[in-house]
Amino acid sequence: MFVGIDVAAGVAVTGAADGVRPPESFVSGPGAYLRGLTEPVDGLVLAVPEQWFDTPGAARREALYGELAGDLGMPLRQFVPRAVAAAASLDQSSGRHLVCRLEADEVVAAVCGVRGQSLTLSSGVERRTVGAGSPVTSPREPEIPQEARRAALLLSRARVQTRYRAAPLWLPQEVTAGAVLDAFAPVEQALRSALSPVLAGPTASEGVSQILLCGGLRRHPLAGSAVQEAAAGAPVRVLEEHAAALGALRVARGSVQAPETARHRLSLRVHHVRRGLLVEADLPLALPGGPVALSVRAERGTVPESVRDDAHDATVDVPDGHRPEIQIRLGDTEIRVPCPALRPGRYRLGLHSARGGPGVLALRPKDGGETVLLPLNGPAGARTGDTE
Repeated sequence: MFVGIDVAAGVAVTGAADGVRPPESFVSGPGAYLRGLTEPVDGLVLAVPEQWFDTPGAARREALYGELAGDLGMPLRQFVPRAVAAAASLDQSSGRHLVCRLEADEVVAAVCGVRGQSLTLSSGVERRTVGAGSPVTSPREPEIPQEARRAALLLSRARVQTRYRAAPLWLPQEVTAGAVLDAFAPVEQALRSALSPVLAGPTASEGVSQILLCGGLRRHPLAGSAVQEAAAGAPVRVLEEHAAALGALRVARGSVQAPETARHRLSLRVHHVRRGLLVEADLPLALPGGPVALSVRAERGTVPESVRDDAHDATVDVPDGHRPEIQIRLGDTEIRVPCPALRPGRYRLGLHSARGGPGVLALRPKDGGETVLLPLNGPAGARTGDTE
């Protein structure tokens, strides 16, 4: 069985390689949900908030990794941004898809590039907080198509003619068109602010082939027209509430790929004994274009026996008072990153990607102590010539 989980929404979708079960909600966190499963899990992918892919967000991902992979032994394959997971929920042709998540308190916008069965973020993610105003909720969905058409016409007229503002949006009398416009105005302002830099990115000339709406306000009668105006009329598709969990499931079972690839060569300077002599070696962590591994693997023949364990996880022994030396190679440049003092012992290695940087190295004590997270940004000016 494969599992996809939208951590923020508290929704899980499970299924086999060729089937999907109805979504399930949980309130006690993904760990409690997974403990309650009666079938073995073959693959797990988590859709998490986009801000978790900033450098500080690595701590949130590592906490879940420790609980789910470390404590529960779950085969956690990947974290994916919620926008990418939402796009992955659909069978799509190649193109650029604008994902907009509308909530009462925030708006998130991102463009996902789709090529075959592979999805990547092709623009930066923009997140805006909704300003103060009347509480905004999504009015009830129309029961018949005529209601939807009437509401859309009424709202468009109420925008320019004040006499329509007092008219009820639905019959019988409920909320008025003016109240709906006023409450949605801060959301629309945040939406336009988020969309402007996203749509003006380096691939803006390629246009947007489809708009995907998700979030609690995705069915708001003003949502589709607001985002469509800002995105030059691309068709709008409203996603289901469990779309991100479904997309995570599809990534977990391999029907869609959302690759996290390293942009830099990362290596760890280690010492080991060879023929009775202490020598230096570089333990590779990632290569440009290669995967960013939640758990770095050490294949036989690539590293000394002293820096891997029986499961082929890359590990390092830290002597008392020793500080490992991290070096990052950026083309012809090498950056050395200082490492904090570590308590002596053996550490498993992992990596977390980070927008705008090489990522975050995770040093996980094999005896179960607290993980040390090391951002691989390097101090300004700490560069030396490449020694390859």
